[in-house]
Amino acid sequence: MKPNYICIGVQKGGTSSLINYLNLHPEIYMGRKEKHFFDRKLSHGELSDEDIKKYEESFKTTKTIVGEKTPSYCYLRYAIDRIYDYDKNMKLIIILREPISRAYSNFNMENRQGKFSKINLDDDILKFFAKQENDKLTDKNSNHFYSHMVRGYYDEILEYILSKFSRDNLYIGISEEINQNKLKYYNEIYEFLGATKLEKIDETLNTHIRKYNKKIPKKLEKYLYNIYKPHNEKLYKILGRKIDSWENYYIQLKSAF
Repeated sequence: MKPNYICIGVQKGGTSSLINYLNLHPEIYMGRKEKHFFDRKLSHGELSDEDIKKYEESFKTTKTIVGEKTPSYCYLRYAIDRIYDYDKNMKLIIILREPISRAYSNFNMENRQGKFSKINLDDDILKFFAKQENDKLTDKNSNHFYSHMVRGYYDEILEYILSKFSRDNLYIGISEEINQNKLKYYNEIYEFLGATKLEKIDETLNTHIRKYNKKIPKKLEKYLYNIYKPHNEKLYKILGRKIDSWENYYIQLKSAF
């Protein structure tokens, strides 16, 4: 079974919930595990016919609209290249989350998993992010967990994707907006994939919703705001609009500076 769509990101943007909402549709199937097929390291160079055969055999469904999600694909340019080489008509879904909260959520997840020897949120977290300040998307040649900051450079991510794929092949969703009106936006995604709209959906299917015991430190919040501000301005130009929920948050944030 050859997939005809892929959710390519973003990490901590609600892609796990997307699996539930796509699979409830009678025409759509999405694999529950991240396949990491297009971003993995290969000892033999590029993807072989045998690699592709195993990938396609991993989709076991009788539904006609078939896909997977691996959120790291979006920021790794070689992964986008491989997807394009595999199928230049592939439909891509990317769900964007406000980048400051996305980066902090990403960090908290991995810190909780013990990847950073339990970094102290008060003393060390700003230094941790500052070390990534000069990172560039063009330097990322593997799915590495020290990519918290660049994963929020949505303008650069989208510009590269759109240098390969037609705009008609890309659905750009906003996580906060989807959560406010699930029926509207999931129906947009269903239609984008070529499926029929639904009259109603179960709106209780969100997963991985975690409340952290400690809010983001103000000094980190201010630092990341200044990092992401020019990227967001370019993103808004790509979208042709500002994202109101993000801007409302930024207004409150700036008033506290």
